[in-house]
Amino acid sequence: MATRASFRLQINAVHILLTSLLIASSSAETTSQFQNFYPQHGDKYEYILHHNCSLQFANYLTGRPLDFTLDWLGGAGEGSVLTQPVVECLLKNISEYIKAASSAAQVILGVTPPLLATLGASAEELAMLNVVGRRPLLALLISVGSPSVYMERVFEFRQPETMLHYSPGQYRPVKPDTMWKQRLFVMIQYLVAIGAAANVVTLSWQLGVRTVCSWWSNTVFAPLVWTILCIPIHVAGTFALRLRVRRVYSDEEKSLNIRFRKWLRLLPKRLHDYWESEWVPAVTGDEIRTVHFEEGSVYIAWSWLLSVATVIHILYGSLLLSGLLFIGPRDALLIVFRYVVSVLVCRILIRAELAGMRSRYVAEPKVER
Repeated sequence: MATRASFRLQINAVHILLTSLLIASSSAETTSQFQNFYPQHGDKYEYILHHNCSLQFANYLTGRPLDFTLDWLGGAGEGSVLTQPVVECLLKNISEYIKAASSAAQVILGVTPPLLATLGASAEELAMLNVVGRRPLLALLISVGSPSVYMERVFEFRQPETMLHYSPGQYRPVKPDTMWKQRLFVMIQYLVAIGAAANVVTLSWQLGVRTVCSWWSNTVFAPLVWTILCIPIHVAGTFALRLRVRRVYSDEEKSLNIRFRKWLRLLPKRLHDYWESEWVPAVTGDEIRTVHFEEGSVYIAWSWLLSVATVIHILYGSLLLSGLLFIGPRDALLIVFRYVVSVLVCRILIRAELAGMRSRYVAEPKVER
């Protein structure tokens, strides 16, 4: 009996400990902001933070918003109890000259998402790399390295087959003539794509830590959310393209419309095929044969939703970046430059793969379903 009672006491103690930890974690907030600022005016912000706003900063570092009063008239909400006093104190003590420079930086950052969307790859191009090129890993890296998606006009859909046909004057890639050149080419592709993706993710994290969003001040993940949200858009674009075109091999032509059991039975083989094709550039791969389908109501509805989601994503990015505080125009220009470099590099990768797909494409008749 004593052993059983002791065991129950231990269980209750563990339960109380876990409950208290859960309550403590739910009432605590991240305190990664205001620790590092961008260099142009960062020394001024740090001086003011430690000499004029030390009390507000000390309250912020506790990470416990429930211990302090919400400044409702100052614009604070339940999620900005700790950050709003620090932001207001910094803005109250900083000079108007630096505030004007910060406003210029906000303008520069606000136009960055539509600028990147103009330079970046479209959802259809990345979907073509995924569905027809069968290189989903490379497509994923390129989507992360291109945080804004090119915006198509609503209800104006590009024909997938036109992306695979050569037009006069288009670039024709040179095929690597040896295996080691092919492997070197693939290695360069992935190193460049990984570098571009890492650059964008690092930039987004630094923006969240070194600045504060005026309308979402209690998190450091807001820019990172904007970066990651492009992935679902590209996944949706892949689904939309599969409603219009499929790549087939000789042993797959009869299995485009199959039952679920047979699809499950063929899944391991198809995953193996995807894994093998992932490491083969399109210009050196097998001949590309596709089956095209007519536009259906599902495709039109899904494409319309994809267009709307792209617009919302760009608006969210502009709203987010234009609301960042404590950053100078020189810092903003460097950030935009790094974003543009990643987007342009990813654009070169996707255009090179599309050129390789065109060189291996064999036209097939259209199928109605």
